[in-house]
Amino acid sequence: MKKNADRFVHVVFCDDIRHEVGNKVSFMGCYQREMLVPVTPLILARLCIFVTVSTPVARPFKALTLRVHLGANEVAVIEMPSEDVNQSLAPVQVGDTRIMANLGLTLAPLVLTEPGEIRVLVTTEEGDIQGPQLHIKLMAQAELPPAPVLAPANSNETADSAKKDVKAVVKKRG
Repeated sequence: MKKNADRFVHVVFCDDIRHEVGNKVSFMGCYQREMLVPVTPLILARLCIFVTVSTPVARPFKALTLRVHLGANEVAVIEMPSEDVNQSLAPVQVGDTRIMANLGLTLAPLVLTEPGEIRVLVTTEEGDIQGPQLHIKLMAQAELPPAPVLAPANSNETADSAKKDVKAVVKKRG
């Protein structure tokens, strides 16, 4: 059997991760396969990444390292030393078939210099597991929000309409 063949990585890319009452987690503004941006370079206030790695109960993790790459650059590393890996995971319950490790991280701020992808790579004692990618793409011109339209300086109809609007505002205040 290929190493890590029955180990899986699932990733949620989103704008925010919220920890709720009752040991729940909410993901706000989830991205699916791609993030559309109006221009590059662009600075995002933050990008949150929630990673779940699972393995069969019979083969617990001995080591876990999470790496996040933006293009060719490594932008985050979380390493769980072998002595900490299974101590930090929830205990296995009767009937469980898999052990799951959840790791959440926030990249803040995140500078996007060009279109590309964000990749998640998990390394275990058996090797690497490639996680899903988030593709960063430029919006098509048709998807961009419309620019404000300014009236021509010689438009009497627009000027008259603007005067009426100003008078209505003044009357309401007075």
